[in-house]
Amino acid sequence: MFRLAPIPALMRPALILAATGLALLVPLAELHADPDDRGYSRDYDDDTEREFDLLEQPGFRIIPLQDAVRRATDRFRGRLIAARLRPPYPEEEERGVELVHELRLLTPRRDVLLIRLDARTGDFLEVRGAGLAEARRKNGDDE
Repeated sequence: MFRLAPIPALMRPALILAATGLALLVPLAELHADPDDRGYSRDYDDDTEREFDLLEQPGFRIIPLQDAVRRATDRFRGRLIAARLRPPYPEEEERGVELVHELRLLTPRRDVLLIRLDARTGDFLEVRGAGLAEARRKNGDDE
């Protein structure tokens, strides 16, 4: 018969903490796909196949990422920290948007701005985040 060696008394609290931590992480992983403040799921894995199909169509063109970043940084002070292509929200899709450049900028005041641009036209769809007014460039503002 196989028998486990006894666990030393000093290791028992660490094992209990580790087991408790794992038990708490499982529900937290489900929070990652929580809906944003408008009720849409942030987990777009089901929709990505449709977006890849769009990109393979011969007539479907999007603006390059560097152009999207330039448009965003021309309007807002900040440094790009994340970028990805996303499907449009339902109300954006109703307006004819097919694909979105979603950018995150870190502002000089260390706030993060979320900027969504129509990937075909470069039009701004949404900008939100703390410090938005301070990050907005004025006419002739180079800093």
